[in-house]
Amino acid sequence: MTVKRTTLTYGGTVYSLADADINDLKRQLLEVHTGGAPFWLRVNHGEGSYRETELLIAPGVSVAITDIDPE
Repeated sequence: MTVKRTTLTYGGTVYSLADADINDLKRQLLEVHTGGAPFWLRVNHGEGSYRETELLIAPGVSVAITDIDPE
C-alpha cells in the first residue's frame, strides 16, 4: 500500500499529513491569508511514533508545504 505524505513547516518545525490533497490544503491556506477565518489544522509531529498536533493557521503565519511522492 502506498501512502502519500505532505510535509508542512510551521514555526521552523516540520510536521506531516498523510493522504492530504495538496490542492485543497493550498486553497485553505490561501483563503486564510486573504481574509478568511483562522482554523486549526491537525497534523502529525515527531518521527517514529507520531503525536497528533493542531496548528493555528491564521493571517501572517508563515507555512511551507511539500508534497512527498512515494514513487
